[in-house]
Amino acid sequence: MHLPQALDLALPRPIVTAELLARELKVLARAGQNLIAELGLRELTGRRRYRAWGIL
Repeated sequence: MHLPQALDLALPRPIVTAELLARELKVLARAGQNLIAELGLRELTGRRRYRAWGIL
């Protein structure tokens, strides 16, 4: 349901976070992480916390 909206948010940005997706789509942070996984975005920070993803 939110996947097309998440894609629309991720494409114009070089980096997105789960929190950004959650806030913009008004879903829980875990749902933001699940959307990132479904989109197949690549993790760019190499961290366990405060991670960010992008399209490469």
